Amino acid sequence: DEVTKILNELTGQAKNLIQFAFYSGLRTSELIALRWQDVDFENNRVFVRSAYVRGQLKDTKTKSGKREVTLQPQAKEALLNQQAFTGKQNDIVFHDPDTHQPWRNDQPIRKKVWIPALKKANIKYRNPYQTRHTFASMLLSRGENPLWVTQQMGHKDWGQIIKVYGRWIPQSK
Repeated sequence: DEVTKILNELTGQAKNLIQFAFYSGLRTSELIALRWQDVDFENNRVFVRSAYVRGQLKDTKTKSGKREVTLQPQAKEALLNQQAFTGKQNDIVFHDPDTHQPWRNDQPIRKKVWIPALKKANIKYRNPYQTRHTFASMLLSRGENPLWVTQQMGHKDWGQIIKVYGRWIPQSK
């Protein structure tokens, strides 16, 4: 319900960015480093290969962070919508709609997009990283294999999934 409320307060590139965040599970640093060449619409996936950390393009946080993420329908929709804005440039997918430049860290996203959307939607503040937690809990709630969710999230093993999201794993019947 809150995801819908937040997305309803956004338009254009800002909406595409946050919608993709909710339905891809990428870390913010990975999200803002995503390049069009890492998007494979035909096979319904994106390749996470790099991250922007403090304005610098780097490798992912961990070795297991380099991964292939299956595109959920809402994530794919956000990317298809984003093509109209940055697809022809064939480089970084998500740009700041005010500067038309790629985002370099999470602070401008938080200040210009996230906080205003939460305020308009009348939702208590939580940090944008919560989009990642929402993604994991949605997958687990619908019964996805925790090992597959671990891979999608870029975790080394499924210990983190059990510790943080265990309550979202349905009990077997």
